[in-house]
Amino acid sequence: MYDISVESKRKESIAIIDLGYNSVKISAYDIYKNGQYKKKYQRQEYVQIGLALSKNNNSISKQNIERTVKALVSFRKDLKEQDVDIVIPIATSAVRDAINQRDVIYSLKDHTGIYFNVLSGPEEGFFSYLGSQSYMHVPNGLFFDLGGGSMELMYIDNFRILKTLCLDLGVLRLSDRSIKFHQIDNYDKIRSRINYDKLEKTLVKNIPHRDQFDFDDSRDLKMVAIGGTARSLYKFVSKIFNLHGPFSHQIILEKRMIDIANNILRELSLYELSKLRAIDSQRARTITAGSFILKILMEKMNFNGLLICPTGIREGVLEHHLYFKMDKQYRKRKKFIGINCEPLAVIENNYNIMSPKVSSISTFPNLSDSKSYIFPRRLESFKVNKILAE
Repeated sequence: MYDISVESKRKESIAIIDLGYNSVKISAYDIYKNGQYKKKYQRQEYVQIGLALSKNNNSISKQNIERTVKALVSFRKDLKEQDVDIVIPIATSAVRDAINQRDVIYSLKDHTGIYFNVLSGPEEGFFSYLGSQSYMHVPNGLFFDLGGGSMELMYIDNFRILKTLCLDLGVLRLSDRSIKFHQIDNYDKIRSRINYDKLEKTLVKNIPHRDQFDFDDSRDLKMVAIGGTARSLYKFVSKIFNLHGPFSHQIILEKRMIDIANNILRELSLYELSKLRAIDSQRARTITAGSFILKILMEKMNFNGLLICPTGIREGVLEHHLYFKMDKQYRKRKKFIGINCEPLAVIENNYNIMSPKVSSISTFPNLSDSKSYIFPRRLESFKVNKILAE
């Protein structure tokens, strides 16, 4: 992605703001004239805009909006201090699912000047996949992005997305619905195990089976995990098994390692989870649900190894944005983007796998304006000086 020899040829600076179910993140990148880029800044705030969404009849509460506004006001300062030229704001599952979506979007805009592109489930998977391939270069396999509110699974053949499945199985959403944390004593540990058993049964029922994807088993298929939960689990497992080294293309977690991690995590109270050095304290509430998802997904898809990807949706949004600004020679080097800029098949919250050539038009009912459009669409970008002037 980045060659130090081009550092003197900086073209512009672009930031991606990613408003997820659990956290809001900002990543800023310096862009160079040859299309390469270098991340220069990143920050994350656990605003939990999707907290208790289902309990509030799929309405985002005023308190959740206020926490998000506070973080975004601070991010505005970051945009100025980091000398960012362009910002692309995206919002995913919490805002996508909210019945008061329009009110949330315009409330954030009124208080911060930042207007969010609301991504459908298939779009979230699409951009996450592009971001992961910018680093992984895996031609065939099952990629999945596990977030706070949803999980997107993408079946890849020769870098092309053949099928996409979007499920409301995010770690914070599941933790809110299924897990009740207790203080430490024998009785509470028994109750916690019962709750986890219920969670496991829910996942077994709702995660699809391998046969439903029609995998080509003649290919060397890999399973690739995208998202902070998978990276946090890797850090935890690396402490248990004394794994060394930074993220690389070859980081593989074996199924047995995830099983062991799951058995450990399910026995810990929330207080004990929050004290684990290998896990961010803000992820204590969701890490156990995440370990269950990885465990059961690998079982049902019959994979014994899992590649952990350090990049994801923000890099994918950036890659897609740059692809249409660069010359033909640059675009030829980005095969994983080019072959996926045709209309894609969509499977959203059902298991009826559709042909990848069904239509060039798709309708996603929970977006800001419920109309048909070509998928994948170009996201709106905004000049930072205009945002700061508001």
